Amino acid sequence: MSVGVNPPSILLADGNEQSRQMFGSFFAGRGWSYDVVPDSSSMAGALERGTYDIIIADVALSGPDSAKVLREILEKHPSQAIIAVSPNATYEDALTMFRSGATDLLARPIDFSWLERVVQQIVFSRRNDERERATYRFVTSERTEMRFSCADVVQVSSISLPLVGRLAQSGMLSHTEALKIRLAVQEAVLNGLEHGNLELDSQWKEEIGQDGSDKFSSVRKERLADPSYGDRYVYVTLQFSDGSLEITVRDEGKGFLNSKVFQANGKVDSLACSGRGLALMSSAVDEVRFGKNGSVVTMIKRLRERKSTEDYGS
Repeated sequence: MSVGVNPPSILLADGNEQSRQMFGSFFAGRGWSYDVVPDSSSMAGALERGTYDIIIADVALSGPDSAKVLREILEKHPSQAIIAVSPNATYEDALTMFRSGATDLLARPIDFSWLERVVQQIVFSRRNDERERATYRFVTSERTEMRFSCADVVQVSSISLPLVGRLAQSGMLSHTEALKIRLAVQEAVLNGLEHGNLELDSQWKEEIGQDGSDKFSSVRKERLADPSYGDRYVYVTLQFSDGSLEITVRDEGKGFLNSKVFQANGKVDSLACSGRGLALMSSAVDEVRFGKNGSVVTMIKRLRERKSTEDYGS
């Protein structure tokens, strides 16, 4: 599935021929535009010759240190979206890449359905931000409430957060910050669907049946059709006031964690919500809180001072 009228443009930085072919086949199948470079030193050169919606870069590339190259790219192209590819997605590894400037982290083996959702969200966000009006600088507070059925979450590939776009357009969030917040909300909503409302266990992904399907996907399909699970909702509330943005995502499941386990040491690998997901949330905002045994997650982002009137012209 392509995103919008114009397909996304992707720069793939991957030193493994088999991996490049796998990505390339996926991109081509969806009509996405892409170029390929084999090492980290080639990434910057490719950006001098053209622009891309997203860079997908393997952290194990040959050449100069990938994290350093990513930081240098972002110094020249601050709004560049970057997805780092890593053999794993533990909290510590993910946080390292996010601090280097990565927008998100993709673990191997590649979950292409997840990748498609993230690409759709990134491209939607980048193009939607360009259309936001600068007059939002006059707004001092705003609240948005949304409700998604389980079927809605499955069908909606990119969650629109106009409030976040307006904050970015007014200068209170950078476009990179806005993008990370959107991805964090999408992660929290999907987590609320699968581990909250549908009460799925991540370990089921490793249990493969005789037909080749994993238990996680099979049970997910069954429970979406079961009203006792599928009729539950995920609620998203965004509140902008007093120089901060507070986002709450709440599901109607039983909860999957005790809020005390989310500590500064980042020992969260055993949680249903992946280490990558938690690292994404914590890197996107200033504070993450869990309530009701994980059925409620609240993300708080302190905002910059808004741009002055002169920044928008007459």
